Amino acid sequence: MNIVSISVEKITVSEEDRFRVADPTAVENIAQSYLRFGQLQPIIIDRNHKLVDGFHRLTAAQINGMETIEAVYTDEVDELFLREMELEVNIQRKEMTWLEREKAIATLHKIKVVRDPNWSQLQTQGLVGASRQADVSQALHLSKMIELFPELEKAKSKHQALSWAKSKAKSILRVDEVKNNTIDYGFIDKKIHLGDSVDYIKTLPDGFIDAVITDPPFGINYDNRKSGTAGSLTDYEDSEDSYKRLLSMAPDIYRVLKTDGWLVWFMGISWYDRCKTVFREAGFTVDEIPIIWDRSEGRAFTTRPDRYFGRVYDVALHCIKGNPEIIQRSKPNIIRVAPVGNADRETLVERPVDLYAELIRRLTVPGELVADFFVGSGSCPAAAASLGRDFIGSELNPERRAYAIKKIKAHIPDA
Repeated sequence: MNIVSISVEKITVSEEDRFRVADPTAVENIAQSYLRFGQLQPIIIDRNHKLVDGFHRLTAAQINGMETIEAVYTDEVDELFLREMELEVNIQRKEMTWLEREKAIATLHKIKVVRDPNWSQLQTQGLVGASRQADVSQALHLSKMIELFPELEKAKSKHQALSWAKSKAKSILRVDEVKNNTIDYGFIDKKIHLGDSVDYIKTLPDGFIDAVITDPPFGINYDNRKSGTAGSLTDYEDSEDSYKRLLSMAPDIYRVLKTDGWLVWFMGISWYDRCKTVFREAGFTVDEIPIIWDRSEGRAFTTRPDRYFGRVYDVALHCIKGNPEIIQRSKPNIIRVAPVGNADRETLVERPVDLYAELIRRLTVPGELVADFFVGSGSCPAAAASLGRDFIGSELNPERRAYAIKKIKAHIPDA
């Protein structure tokens, strides 16, 4: 298709569109998407510059004060593009059922990926005016699960369908574990050490790990606290002595990494300066600017909403040994991934697999070894397994280790 840039002022609309009331939420989401990504989808016009399709996109451009807008002429549009337009328009319709909307979002995303292999879920979010990136991933998940279990279509709502899908996924894993022994999962058990990480790392040889991506425990007793009590920025941390002991691993982490390797260390914000000092003294080059996990799609939290703003991000140090090279370059240090929802979370602090997957894709290639010395719910090794990376880890709590192993099994591609 020949995409042209047309002055917004030249575009005319029909009498019907002139008196049409645009969906303000959809327009606002598209307007914000323009600011973040630029225009992702052209409008359709005839040779007289009369609007044929793209009313919300044109309205968003006008709100943003854009002087030009990308467009295609009706006589140059292919059938696949018309299908994209049909899906996008349908997604904006208020009267769509939850099932119709989820299928439409999933189909539109798949079409965009066919056209552009680098197309992301975040771009689809901006295209369809979804409020959260999780809406796209959930649509893709439900679409796949409905193919396997058509009875999910009988759910009364998206929330109910997601709940049913989660139960179905667990049942698949249980049946596979009991009846199908064609996949040998024994190697996972050997890769996830049960025990103290500070002691465990001392038993490991020098220079064999490509990347350490880890999230040391903090706020273990958080679930025992009363909601609304006075708190501070350090509410999520363990005791100072406990955390200093974990930081004593820094020289060993440097030692077990290859000559050129990476460390991503999540932490409470008040430990930022001390962690930088510790890892620099161990030999790492530490990026002065931290990695930011933007989890603002979830609920913002503070124990004192009368005093503090809600906390919507976590930070991690980006540490470098030697001279490794980033695989996916020029990506921002802010990673926006939806947090694990309350209904899907099995442990109190459970990072999303997608967060670790994004870091692993940027820093490693398939076959390289990723280590997580505080496995917790297992999201990091699960992400590594799903992307064809090797992995090892350590977890002190037997119950969390058992849950982590189940999660890793579920993310192995052959499973």
